[in-house]
Amino acid sequence: MDTVTIEIYRDGEWLEAATISVAGHSHLDSSRLQYDDDYAIAHIQENTQKPAGLGCNYPVELLIRDIASWPAFLLDLLPSGAGRDHWVKRLGISDGHHADLELLLHGAGSPPGNLRIREAAMARDPNMQAPGPDGIAVAMTDHPGFTLDEICERQEHFIEYAYQNGAHTSGASDVAGVAPKFLMVLDEAGRWHAEGALPDAAIASSWLIKFPRGKTDSDRQVLRLEATYMKLAKAVGIRVHGELQWTRNTLLIPRFDRPRTAQGLQRIGMESLLSLAEICRYGGEAGGSPSHNVLLNALIAHTTDPQREVTEYLKRDSLNIALGNKDNHGRNTAVFRHEDGRVELTPLFDFAPMYLDPEGIARVSRWEGDQEKGGIPIWEKVIDAMPTIINKKALITELKDFGLSLTTLTEIMAREAVDPTVITQRKHAIEREASALLNLEVIL
Repeated sequence: MDTVTIEIYRDGEWLEAATISVAGHSHLDSSRLQYDDDYAIAHIQENTQKPAGLGCNYPVELLIRDIASWPAFLLDLLPSGAGRDHWVKRLGISDGHHADLELLLHGAGSPPGNLRIREAAMARDPNMQAPGPDGIAVAMTDHPGFTLDEICERQEHFIEYAYQNGAHTSGASDVAGVAPKFLMVLDEAGRWHAEGALPDAAIASSWLIKFPRGKTDSDRQVLRLEATYMKLAKAVGIRVHGELQWTRNTLLIPRFDRPRTAQGLQRIGMESLLSLAEICRYGGEAGGSPSHNVLLNALIAHTTDPQREVTEYLKRDSLNIALGNKDNHGRNTAVFRHEDGRVELTPLFDFAPMYLDPEGIARVSRWEGDQEKGGIPIWEKVIDAMPTIINKKALITELKDFGLSLTTLTEIMAREAVDPTVITQRKHAIEREASALLNLEVIL
């Protein structure tokens, strides 16, 4: 069996947490998880057992855990989309499930959250050369980074630099030809570097840089509107982070898992809802696109305040319907796993008018049975199916208030200079969602 070492960032340092032995090179192969003895003994107390675990389903323990596949949180770390394509070419291997282990061992050295694969982090060569702004190869120890102008004007040099540094994002996407996305840091001089290229003390802030999926006007429009859509979400009360910046066909997204505090750069643990539901499958595989109900039950089982998180989750799905974001798969929603043990939804991310995508994207996550019809949730039935731990009366009250917020959405869109055609296209769906929520009957 091959062995992978998992490190976790806690209390300001990287710690060797566990090893995972895999029976094969595919994520579908069986595995065995064993926490490091010293790590387990230090964190097995009741107040640290869960937050110090590798995932919500894997609290710290001294026992060896045998698993039918890989643990689902590993798919959150695997390179995906354009990043996976690059690593396959760079390693000179063919793509497919058989490539998963090799990609994990090389491409998961600096993923989002607070986990990393030790072998991938150690494989980074400090003497490696990567293209500078002028395209000439420069040793990483002497690399000056890029200005924003250089990133926007010379994307080919920047993209090659970012790929060579493994700065692409991780986490499987259900969208073919996913947009190139790179994890970057900004130094005090205002120059951009790949995640992992600078020591923490030299990092002023952490960002995600995103380019259009293709070269069509629709590709650029979808990405440009992602910045505006986040403003719309904030305006109606959805949990969001910092403001997205759109400049010269480039989207700059401030990262919420890398805040800088008085104690220095932080790495907040994150886990996708697919991992929370322990689904180690890609979207195209059987069971890889679970219903909202499955994801919601996982959210309820693991979050600190299920009532608050379920309310937020339903509001987000309603807004997805209203504004046409169909790419709502279970890796496009995640939870924070704070060191103090709190588990809550992260701020909204990957929220865009995907109905405009030229490839055509169907709504991925749906409500089961008669809770959804023709891609439209039947909110009374969704609420009626909620487990008893959820206060339905309070939930309905919150959703009615959200429906009232939606009645102002087209005005906000006009104020934010959203394309008039987009406002016209979304007007009916917005009004329908607002009406559906406002007409919910309060349970006495």
